[in-house]
Amino acid sequence: MATHVDPPGLLEMETLPQTTNYRAERLKLWELLRGKRDEYVARAQQHGATAAAAAEAAGRSFRGEVNLFLGELLTHSRKDDVLEFLMNAPREWGARSELLLDADPLIPSLVARSFPIGAWVDRYEEISKRVADDKKQWSTWLMARLEQVGQTYAKMADRVFGVVETAGQGVGEGVGELGKGLGGGLGSIGEGIGGAVKIAVGVLSVGAVVIGGIYLLRDKS
Repeated sequence: MATHVDPPGLLEMETLPQTTNYRAERLKLWELLRGKRDEYVARAQQHGATAAAAAEAAGRSFRGEVNLFLGELLTHSRKDDVLEFLMNAPREWGARSELLLDADPLIPSLVARSFPIGAWVDRYEEISKRVADDKKQWSTWLMARLEQVGQTYAKMADRVFGVVETAGQGVGEGVGELGKGLGGGLGSIGEGIGGAVKIAVGVLSVGAVVIGGIYLLRDKS
C-alpha cells in the first residue's frame, strides 16, 4: 500500500483536546444511528413485518444518514486510513452504506483515527445532505473522493458498489411503504431518526447542537 504524506501539522493535532472531543462526539453519533436503526427494526416487527423486511426497510430509511456521516468521516481521515477502510469494508458498502452499521469495529476504528479538520492534502468537497440522500449524486461524490486517494473506478467499482439488486421489491406489498404503517417518525430518512441528530452541516434537531462545526449531543434526561 502506498504511503501518503500528511498535511503539515496534522499529526500534531493527535493529542489536542479538539481532536479527542471530535472523535468522542462522532462515536456517539455513530452509536446513535445504530440505536435508532435498531428501534426502527423493532417497531416494524411490532407492526407485523418479518425480520428481513424490517431490516431492509430500516436500511433504506437510514442509508442517506449513513452516507452523510461516512462522507464527512472519510474526508477527516488520513489517506492511508481510508485505504485500510476500503480493504476491510463489506462489499457493496458504497451502494448500501447501511451495511456498515453492522460492521463494527470498522467505523469506530476509523473514527478513532479521524481529525476535526479535513485531513487530505488534495482539495476536497464536503458532502451535503442533498448529495447523501441521492443515490446517483452520492455515487459520483464517493468515487471522486476515492480517486483522490488513488483508487480508480475500474479498480474499486465492484468492491464498493457491486451488483446491487433492487432488494425490497419482491418482499411483498406493504414492505416498500412500511413507513406508512409505522406512523409518524418512521416514514422518511429524516423522520426515521425521530428526535435524534440529523448529521448534516448546519442542520439541527432536538438533542444536538453545533459548536464550531462539530455536532455535540445533549443529554435530554
